Amino acid sequence: MSINQLKNPDFKFRQLELDRIIHAWEHGQSVLLTGIRRTGKSEVLKAALVRHAENGGSVGFLDVSDYVTLQSFYCDLLSQMPDTIWEKLTDALSEVKNVPDRLVGWFRNHVKQVGIAGTTMDFNPSDDALPRYWQPVVEKLQQVLGQYDRLDLPVIGIDELPFMLENLLQREVVSSELTIMLASLRKLRDAGLRLIIAGSISMENLLTLNSIPHTVLGGLVREVIPPFTREEACIYLKSRLAGTAADSDQAVALVLDRLPDYIPEFLNIAEGHVRHCADIVVCQEALRQSVLPAIRRSFLTQFNERLDKNYLPAELPIVEQILDSLARADSSGGRLDGSGLASGYRHVLLKLQYDNFLTEGDDFDWRFSLELLRQWWRANRGLQ
Repeated sequence: MSINQLKNPDFKFRQLELDRIIHAWEHGQSVLLTGIRRTGKSEVLKAALVRHAENGGSVGFLDVSDYVTLQSFYCDLLSQMPDTIWEKLTDALSEVKNVPDRLVGWFRNHVKQVGIAGTTMDFNPSDDALPRYWQPVVEKLQQVLGQYDRLDLPVIGIDELPFMLENLLQREVVSSELTIMLASLRKLRDAGLRLIIAGSISMENLLTLNSIPHTVLGGLVREVIPPFTREEACIYLKSRLAGTAADSDQAVALVLDRLPDYIPEFLNIAEGHVRHCADIVVCQEALRQSVLPAIRRSFLTQFNERLDKNYLPAELPIVEQILDSLARADSSGGRLDGSGLASGYRHVLLKLQYDNFLTEGDDFDWRFSLELLRQWWRANRGLQ
């Protein structure tokens, strides 16, 4: 994907987050984007790569959401490396006895193709050689990367990495193979390759559920992408409604007053339904009958799925106790009374945080990550 394909001319937000990401890269660090779904992590990832490229840096980008084999991931990750690294890696691999000749030949074939106009390299060896010999390949790649100043190496964006892990797990790729893959990414980061990783599923929770050590995430600078502030949401919505029948301060204020949270996706849904509403009463009805139900349908299903999939039957009563307690508090949250919870509640609390049900507040308080979730839980549990 070219830089022009990554550019989004309408993206004008998250400048503080982008500044911090660029600062991390300037200090040779890699970044993990976290946050609730639909807050725009993919857009931030792409915008950061575009800015880095416009400043003269080299970048690569992989959307791995539909990858179903490690072979494809390894091939495409290597394809993001500069040609000089390929040449040095090929020479280094030719000296390794436990790497088969056919795999070294595949590397050499790539080097021969470099510079031939109109040629597209086939990044798919004929078998699963790369996954089987990935560790010696990574060891040599580490050595090659170590010969460069890390600021001269590319920054590579990997979007939806947790989705790829889920895809692989569903196809019965064992956790040990995933551990090797994630550990190899850490080795490459340690060798100087800067990454920016994003995903809609909590990476930490996925690792916990599959007994993969969290050490594979070592060295990543975490950047949280929160929902918009009301001011940001107002600017965003005004720009989307400009020139439509609902292009008025009154309509924008009405939408912002009715939305439970300022998630970009919520604003997009609202814009699509109210843009034709010239009358404020019609706009109110659109919000009540269409916008809010659409937001609930599109967003809350994932949390029911997480409850069904990520929690043992013995953990669900603890989940209910914790969420009931915090749902009775106001939107700012409150402090949990652990003395009234089962002994395993800390592990459940950690999972609820990873699953984006809860977020940690100030002074050891806890609250729902979104007001929509608090309202949904109160309604479903019949809490007053």
